[in-house]
Amino acid sequence: MDVELAELRSFLAQHHPFDQLPRGTLDALPAQLVARYYRRDTTIVELGEHNDFLYIVRSGGVDIVDEHGTLTDRAEVGESFGLSTVMTGGPSRYTLTAHEDSLLLLLPAVTFRELMGSSVAFSQFYLEQQEGRMRSAIESVRVGDSGSAILRTRVREILRKEPITMGPEVSIREAAQLMTQRRISALLITQGDALVGIVTDRDMRAKVIAADHDTAAPLSSIMTPDPFTIHPDTLAFEVLIQMGQHGWHHVPVVEDGHLLGMVTSGDLMRLEQANPSYLVGEIEGQTTVEGIVECSTRISQVVAQAVAQDATADDIARVITAITDALTRKLIQVAQVDLGEAPVPYCWVALGSQGRHESGLQSDQDSALIIADTATDEDLAWFGQLADRVVAGLEACGYVRCPGDMMASNPEWRVRLQQWGRYFATWMNAPEPDALLNAQTFFDMRPVHGDRRLFESLHAAVVSRAPTSTRFLTYLAKQAQRFEPPLGFFRDFVLVDSGEHANTLDLKAGGIAPIVQMARIFALAKGQPQLNTGERLKAGAAHGALSDEKAADLVDAFEFINYVRIRHQVRQIKEGQEPDNHVPPASLSSFERRHLKEAFTIIRSMQKALAYVHRTDVTS
Repeated sequence: MDVELAELRSFLAQHHPFDQLPRGTLDALPAQLVARYYRRDTTIVELGEHNDFLYIVRSGGVDIVDEHGTLTDRAEVGESFGLSTVMTGGPSRYTLTAHEDSLLLLLPAVTFRELMGSSVAFSQFYLEQQEGRMRSAIESVRVGDSGSAILRTRVREILRKEPITMGPEVSIREAAQLMTQRRISALLITQGDALVGIVTDRDMRAKVIAADHDTAAPLSSIMTPDPFTIHPDTLAFEVLIQMGQHGWHHVPVVEDGHLLGMVTSGDLMRLEQANPSYLVGEIEGQTTVEGIVECSTRISQVVAQAVAQDATADDIARVITAITDALTRKLIQVAQVDLGEAPVPYCWVALGSQGRHESGLQSDQDSALIIADTATDEDLAWFGQLADRVVAGLEACGYVRCPGDMMASNPEWRVRLQQWGRYFATWMNAPEPDALLNAQTFFDMRPVHGDRRLFESLHAAVVSRAPTSTRFLTYLAKQAQRFEPPLGFFRDFVLVDSGEHANTLDLKAGGIAPIVQMARIFALAKGQPQLNTGERLKAGAAHGALSDEKAADLVDAFEFINYVRIRHQVRQIKEGQEPDNHVPPASLSSFERRHLKEAFTIIRSMQKALAYVHRTDVTS
């Protein structure tokens, strides 16, 4: 086996389920793959297009977008996509686009089917993955107390217009003109009072334009006869499932033989505007700042629904973060329409809570730009224009500017890669007060848009240096102790004693911040790259920074405090108030009061343990 094929085999052996293939099968597989390179934003497979390959991501990433324009998944290195087509042989149900410059390995469908027969583990992986999509669809309509709109609504409630109909003898040309005038995507064909067929814009494209069909011919020559119909009392989610299974976009509504109208996939999806995936898809489809801002107004609605459905605080934070990321990416893309392509590679990074996937309803902006070292001063000026537009756009979306000016609009935080390296070296080698402040923000850096390799090289260097930066870690530990849980000597709550938030509990300063700080130390001390607080705690435990039990206690405390905070903020929004982190004790149930005290006790205990490990008692 030559060197290149050996490297491919090694790559496959590192990723499931290829690592489950028999040795001989895996040895022979690299020679059957085709490597193909795709530039960023290149469409790999169009919606409805035939496809004969399973794609494996060797480098880069690929966005998987459904027919509604919703980003349903993103395939990363070692992952595969194109499964729905190679499994069924049918047209692609998704548009597959390179999210960044990507190298893909193409596995022919015939070879894929042979592999399915050679390994039970291999075939089980892909069969379960295929079934999982339906399972996810079912889960998406399961709800908590209040329920999802699409689960409660019957078709009768969303019919708004009288049906637009034509007879089967009318010419195709006349029908096309009517559809254009009325801005409709389907036309119902009736004979007398009876529904006899349907013609859609897809029929017009495929059966008329592509087939060079005579436009003077009657509609009966291209219509779908005797279309499937539904009763108006059918639940909307049942119709959506039928549409998904059969690939329909329009379904006529009939009651007792009488045509009432037609429901479309768009009608049903509009019921779910509070669905995070729907909102992200809406954002991706915007072309103006005004449109992006309008989408952002629905974030609180998404969060309120998630709370009503009893989602975890971690899930809700990730939803808010995903929406914030989508808003940021789209603002960057819209800005570049005016500014043109970036003069050199760059990476827009999120910092702080957004960087940790822990954004809240009151989060401000924290961002930076890592720019390629080849950038000239003129290039840096271009990035200044980009940053100003994006920061202003996020502000219009309701994200207040960082009080400490830790944003990409600040020239200090949009610099070349080498300068970022010098920043981190200074902070870690000479931990002064400013360095500690920066550590709380910039050590939670995560790529959002652009060339991830710029971030990855910087992050890898920082993480590898951290375990030996003992003085820096000691100062971080001392800083973590300054966030005192609001719990008195007799386990009574200690409340803010003055100012706007007097007589309230500060859940961020007293509960969330110290856990975030400790988790960061545990991960950095062991050279672990995780950013999310829960993931950092688990990684720290796995590498001996703390026990599994203590890590689990902190994860639970972090989840519960955030849970109380997010419910408090949703109540504030419903009452027309600005969300904050300050909870009046009187608004808490006895259950919440008891468990908050337990959470604060866990934090205090861990702070003492951290002080002992890092000897903060002897650090000035």
